Amino acid sequence: MMFDQLLSQCLFLTTNGETKLEVKEIFCPVCKNKNDRKAIVCIHCGANLDYSQAGMPPTTRNAEKPGVASAKIVNAPINDALIPEDGIAIYAAGASKPVYLHFEQELVLGRASDDQTDSKLLDLTEMGGYQMGISRRHAMIRRTENGYEIQDLASTNGSWLNDQRMIPHKSYPLASGSQLQFGRMRLLILYHSPKKQKTKPHK
Repeated sequence: MMFDQLLSQCLFLTTNGETKLEVKEIFCPVCKNKNDRKAIVCIHCGANLDYSQAGMPPTTRNAEKPGVASAKIVNAPINDALIPEDGIAIYAAGASKPVYLHFEQELVLGRASDDQTDSKLLDLTEMGGYQMGISRRHAMIRRTENGYEIQDLASTNGSWLNDQRMIPHKSYPLASGSQLQFGRMRLLILYHSPKKQKTKPHK
């Protein structure tokens, strides 16, 4: 971006003989479109722009978009027979073994704090979560009638579903075989298709 373009996005204010430079526009980190500097929600995609929001977890900011670390996961050592009939398998690239788990309705993926004992949280710390830019509450997987869906929880470094950037707090269908990227961590999701109940024919 040229210097004159940068100046066009700024506002010069003169007070008591002193000239101050203030930003008059901000760019959405998700869709990259311009918004008013006072906007807290992107008018184009609905993403959160309020970076001072209380409760935002401290996370290393080191992963703005997919790069070399986001190479496709192939030949993941996952045994289909070990995937719970009513659960999922999560494999992290570079991990020695996958995680097999079952949950009732929702599962948060992130990093646990020292005093946190939330059974609905999958702690990715031991997989290098902090170094790879995983937020405390990075994303959430929710069970649906036809399988699962996923949401990014306004994470610091963002989430991608099959290399498409996810809009925070928007639900996306999560098919078996989907690849996720949280920060710089690449995950593969596998599960058995839910069995549909057979309806009895009317007599």
